Amino acid sequence: MKENEASATAYAVLQGLLYVGRKPRYKGLVADDVLTAGQTILTATEEGRKRLRQLDSALFRTIVPLMETLLVPGLTLHYALRKRFIEDAVLSAIETEGVTQVVNLGAGFDTLAWRLHERFPEVNFIEIDHPATGEAKAQALGERMAAAENLHQLSVDFTRQTLAARLGGFSGFQPERTTLYICEGVMAYLTEEQVTEMLETLVTLSQGAAPWLVCTCVEPLEAPENNTGPLLGTYLRMKGESIHWRIAHGTIKSFLADRGYEMTDLGTVTEFKIRYLSGIDHGVTHGGEYGVLARARQ
Repeated sequence: MKENEASATAYAVLQGLLYVGRKPRYKGLVADDVLTAGQTILTATEEGRKRLRQLDSALFRTIVPLMETLLVPGLTLHYALRKRFIEDAVLSAIETEGVTQVVNLGAGFDTLAWRLHERFPEVNFIEIDHPATGEAKAQALGERMAAAENLHQLSVDFTRQTLAARLGGFSGFQPERTTLYICEGVMAYLTEEQVTEMLETLVTLSQGAAPWLVCTCVEPLEAPENNTGPLLGTYLRMKGESIHWRIAHGTIKSFLADRGYEMTDLGTVTEFKIRYLSGIDHGVTHGGEYGVLARARQ
């Protein structure tokens, strides 16, 4: 994914999260601090302010469900669900598994590290992303981000640089710590060979305890759970984006095992409904992407 596409995606995801979080029935799904941080980031740029104005538009709120039906039904709700899954995994890893470093690969405008770095001052947080999104976020969050000793940003252009070289040579990275890596909405744009290389790199980088990984994966088009809309393929081609890697949730455990990882949690659309939407009149949910938590074997 190119830098301008990554930036557009970052805006779209954050806008979608705020779109869901403003609905009263999802108050327990999207926390107030998520909404506050998200609004702060969007307010700092002209593109962000435009998207905030759209959220206030009745016409925009009417169009979103129609666009989702044609492209990805339930997509904005899915953004909120997958972020809750990832946040729960990170909190559990910190509080019960001894994780003291969290590295977000392709952080975009995600606010998790920003929201947790003061709550867990003993944990080292690193966000990795394209320069454009990193600079926009730093501009929005200002001096508080710059002054945080346990919150770091690392700009990486993966068309020219490798994760091993950039993160391995970054002074803010502490390889002896027990580390959890976040890889949200990234793997689908890699080839299977690149995914395998990344999994190997995470182990190589972590010189202490075996690393953890929480990530999202995309179901094959023919999977029963995959309810992507009829125009998604056309839309992605127009944007110049391509899904390179898909894997069924029923086979991800063996895929990871073959590469030295043990899966410990699986967040399918059915599981998301059970954990986060019980008792909520939620409508359509997206079934084409799921969450995975795994740890490299010692």
